[in-house]
Amino acid sequence: MTRTPLLLPLILLSACNSSTDPVAGEQAMMAGNDKIECALAGSEDFARACSTDRISGADREILIIQHPDGGFQRFEIVTDGRGLIAADGFDDTEIRLLDDGMIEVTSDDNRYRLPARIQSADAAKSPPAR
Repeated sequence: MTRTPLLLPLILLSACNSSTDPVAGEQAMMAGNDKIECALAGSEDFARACSTDRISGADREILIIQHPDGGFQRFEIVTDGRGLIAADGFDDTEIRLLDDGMIEVTSDDNRYRLPARIQSADAAKSPPAR
């Protein structure tokens, strides 16, 4: 898997239908529903079967990916160029850039495909223009 430091200062998920961010809205419309593609328990085949929730706290933002069998995976959304890290610190999360503004997140033997906004490392360090 290739890790790219130019990735993901901000992850925009298809489940964020209420977001005022136009990119998030575009991604939600592109997805057609609030399910994401996932390949669970080592499966090679992806299915649009997992759902997502975002929880914002005072000091961090958490992404929860819920599996159809009731299982789930928690990630912390970070803005240091990594994009996502395992929120519970139990495994190593790998992120691979796909085509069309998508990423593939691998954690343990589960894989998830998520829409993402990709920024250069320089853009991630710069404050937003006003």
